[in-house]
Amino acid sequence: MNTSRALLVPILAVLGSCGDSKIDTSLRTDAFCFGMGDANTWVLEPLDGDPSSGQIWGRLATDESDDIRDPNLVAYVDYTLQSVDVGGSAQRGNSDDGGEFEERVGAGTWRLRLSAIKGGFQCENDLEVPVEAGKLTVLCVDVGCQ
Repeated sequence: MNTSRALLVPILAVLGSCGDSKIDTSLRTDAFCFGMGDANTWVLEPLDGDPSSGQIWGRLATDESDDIRDPNLVAYVDYTLQSVDVGGSAQRGNSDDGGEFEERVGAGTWRLRLSAIKGGFQCENDLEVPVEAGKLTVLCVDVGCQ
């Protein structure tokens, strides 16, 4: 584990305990998702100890460009999150202009679906991810453009 990553975990624990404020994702730019080998993987990290919910924070990546985070392909991609364990209504959103997204959800397994038409490509992905109570699930997700 490199030093910057070792320092990141305690910082995130403090940030995650501050009410409903968003996590400062600028701290994560060096943490993961450097290459497509990281795509469709996740890491669970300590967050705030909430006994019923966790946080998903993800970054989209693409291999259809020289830039893994090409904003022409990863920005404003539609996503839905639905609980595999209990069903119910799906949460919907869009990645931001850097291809990142974040949601607070209940503990369990969640199905993430991406969908967009970007630069003449049809982009979609379908992935199940774990969320543990009080933890942050950090995702690197292939936007799946073809």
